[in-house]
Amino acid sequence: MIKTKEDILFNACKNVVGFDRSKRFKDWFHEKYPDMEQHHGLGSYTGIKTSDYCSFPLTHKQHKEAEKDKSGWFVKCLPLMLTVMIAYIKHLEGEIK
Repeated sequence: MIKTKEDILFNACKNVVGFDRSKRFKDWFHEKYPDMEQHHGLGSYTGIKTSDYCSFPLTHKQHKEAEKDKSGWFVKCLPLMLTVMIAYIKHLEGEIK
């Protein structure tokens, strides 16, 4: 149910990201953020997580809190998610050179 501005942005993004899976991205993510948990910022549909690429690192405590307020945490962590995406793109570009 849409209640806030955060919910509107969350749902608009969730409806377009898809369900991309990437073992390579997940391996890179856990190597880069070894003490953090990978939080899929847009949650899941009927138990299937949304795109691995739309995730960001959280502590275990933060991850539990994020599950209680998905849209609020998504908006709060959107800059972090973009930072992770950009870092991964730069990592891939470095492999190409």
